Amino acid sequence: HFAECFTGITGPGERVYSFVVQGQKPEKDFDIFKEAGGMYKAIQREYKGVEVTNGKLRIEFTPNIENPAINGIEIFAE
Repeated sequence: HFAECFTGITGPGERVYSFVVQGQKPEKDFDIFKEAGGMYKAIQREYKGVEVTNGKLRIEFTPNIENPAINGIEIFAE
């Protein structure tokens, strides 16, 4: 779950980052403000078919502009 809630971010392109879930399904140049259409608007991303074989789900964030931000993670068994 994502929402831009930091008042220092006032428009698209001010927080941009990339992330990978379990070594796959990358989000490159992800911009919460742009994707959600503004401040305080929640969006979510869903990744199906992610396989965890060692009991640990790995999510890696890479900052491009500003620090990455995430508001919540839900995990469901398939």
